[in-house]
Amino acid sequence: MGEIEPDVVMYGTIVNGLCRTGNTIRVVSLLRIMEEGSCKPDTVVYTTIIDSLCKDRMVDDALKLFSKMDEKGIFPNVVTYTSLIHGLCNFGRWKEAMGMFREMLDSGIAPNVHTFSVLLDVCTKEGKMKEAEGVLEVMIQRGVNLDVVTYSSLMDGYCLQGHMDEAIRVLNTMVERGLHPNIYSRLKDKILLSEK
Repeated sequence: MGEIEPDVVMYGTIVNGLCRTGNTIRVVSLLRIMEEGSCKPDTVVYTTIIDSLCKDRMVDDALKLFSKMDEKGIFPNVVTYTSLIHGLCNFGRWKEAMGMFREMLDSGIAPNVHTFSVLLDVCTKEGKMKEAEGVLEVMIQRGVNLDVVTYSSLMDGYCLQGHMDEAIRVLNTMVERGLHPNIYSRLKDKILLSEK
């Protein structure tokens, strides 16, 4: 019986497992083996590693890997961009994150609710409520359905700014749209009511 040659799905499964268990360095070594072998990594493999690098606070390494993808003609997807945007935002590299967002749009890749939620969360935590409202407006224009996380981030931002009436307005809008508050937004609701 001959040897079974691993394919990209098999490698992808191993890459995913290594990333989930925090073995980012080992997964980078596996990537090199793939790049030098007959089974070349695809967008999913690169994206899984980029996401893991960002979560391990190795954003510069993730950006280098992103550039390598481009050099090899492997196209990123919405998850690739969102991982990088999130990683950059976590380090306060706001301008680079917005540049990545614009690059994503210029590439014809539509942001999803998670992409927008990452941007919205960063805006609100930085106290940039006008920018957060701008992100929200783009979401609505693009027909992206807002979720509980989106509304909770917006409420959080208004609370941090001391704009309780606006936070309550957001909570009421969320409920009117048929979304049920989760534990996080319910906690915000109790805080808002106690401060009135």
